[in-house]
Amino acid sequence: MASKSKQQRQRAANRKESAFLAVVIAIVASFLALIQNKYGQFSDIRGFYGMHFADGQHHWPFSTHTLLGAAESIHPVEYPALTGLVMWLLSFFIEPAQYAWVDYFRLTATFHIALFALTAFLIKKLAGAKWAIIFALSLPVLYSLNRNWDIWAVVTMIWAIYLFEKGKKKQSAIWLAVSIATKFFPLVLLFPIAIYYFRKKELKQFFIYFAYTVGAWVLINLPFALINFRGWSYFYEFSFDRAIGSASVWEVASRIGTPIPTTDAMFYALNLGIFTLLGIYLLKSKLPVPLIESSFLTLFAFILFNKQYSMQYIIWLSALAVIAISRLSQKKQVTMIYAYVVWQIADLAFQYGFFQGILTSTYAGTATPASPEITGMTFGVIGVIRYIVAVGFAFLLAKFLYDEKRAITPTK
Repeated sequence: MASKSKQQRQRAANRKESAFLAVVIAIVASFLALIQNKYGQFSDIRGFYGMHFADGQHHWPFSTHTLLGAAESIHPVEYPALTGLVMWLLSFFIEPAQYAWVDYFRLTATFHIALFALTAFLIKKLAGAKWAIIFALSLPVLYSLNRNWDIWAVVTMIWAIYLFEKGKKKQSAIWLAVSIATKFFPLVLLFPIAIYYFRKKELKQFFIYFAYTVGAWVLINLPFALINFRGWSYFYEFSFDRAIGSASVWEVASRIGTPIPTTDAMFYALNLGIFTLLGIYLLKSKLPVPLIESSFLTLFAFILFNKQYSMQYIIWLSALAVIAISRLSQKKQVTMIYAYVVWQIADLAFQYGFFQGILTSTYAGTATPASPEITGMTFGVIGVIRYIVAVGFAFLLAKFLYDEKRAITPTK
């Protein structure tokens, strides 16, 4: 009896040690990523500080305002409520100065290091230390970590998935609402959740989950809407009216000379088509597909034909991908690790090509041209490779998950 108790204590100690290792690696890796881009080049973080807070007046981000000494009015931030709140609160820790935007960027990045470590910890709890470490060392994830505020929404989404997995559905719904109020598009996770409950013939439970999610989201957003409705709604209007382009499938196709029609009809048709295929996949599986496995496929489907591909999307996809891979058999895991590495390399090349292309255009014809120069065609080719690799990765993961579901005989 004593021996068994000792073994249990040893296993618990090993779990704590592996969690500690994953967190430390995440902290070190994200700190090195900050050093690699310590001035926040191509980061929205420093740019938005300059636009909204550079005069030290801490303007409410969901308002149209004019900086002291400036003539041009600045529109509200095009972000959901909680992201805007974070941006605003952090501005109070920065004193106006010539390079205050650097201080603001580094302060925000410090919070991101902590949130990145917390994300790795949650992945460890869901998938194991190995997968948390793989995520923490994913180069394109680190390269894009401080481009934006996405990590705030990623960690709350992963926490919502963890709670869902543990059967704490109401808490999960509330934290999913927090993630939606931070980035909004985790809303699409309600799609696989609905199918999951439908397959289990528990639609009442889905409506309860849905009600808690929507209710919590309304409660979070209501104060912002009451303070300044037009400022709060600006994000939703901006997103709806946003033009198609910027690293999207449409831009990549255009760069290589085979443009896809950029009409609203084409945009909605492609998204409807891919979500129809995803719905069929989730409905045809021999067993209901848990949220922990379907989340990656859902986010991937949503992002694939998005109006724009933001580089920080890789953070979302990578976190969910490693969790899903962990649910495969050992043999399939090995195959997917190789596929994951290829996908990550392709995405890193895509990100580098995108930003280097901007530098190429900026310094074209000057005495100090960008090196190397990335032409539109070169970026287009890199983009095609990246999208093909990403689709191949998602397809292979979906196939493996589907095959393993078919190999399991449902219990009656």
